Amino acid sequence: MKTKELEIKTADEFDDYIQSLNINQLQQTEKESMFLFSNEQSENNSAELSDYSDIDDYIQSLQICELREIEKNSELLKKISKSTMKHKSKITGLDERIILIIETKKEKATLEQLMIYCDRLHIPYQKMVPEFFMRK
Repeated sequence: MKTKELEIKTADEFDDYIQSLNINQLQQTEKESMFLFSNEQSENNSAELSDYSDIDDYIQSLQICELREIEKNSELLKKISKSTMKHKSKITGLDERIILIIETKKEKATLEQLMIYCDRLHIPYQKMVPEFFMRK
């Protein structure tokens, strides 16, 4: 660009300069410009963009209760540290994925997995699965 000739010192001065140009000058400036960074992997990026588009479509098709569940689970996952998972895995002998399931969606775990988890971590069953002990 011609910024060296104008001796623009601040971003505000540059903004003022760009805003003072008419459309023909802006188009000419764009033609004379070159990108600072080139994207050599344009094919990969177009595939990634289509993936994002699919994800966007999926998210937009979800109901509000499903979106809230995703948000709730992401907050739970942020609280679970990797070192804690490894430690619990060593103590219980359960896979880290199973521990993650127990701690986020315990209804998806098997009864055996819940029993091993509670027994080896000394967690009372009533605390882990209170719905089993509620009277109707």
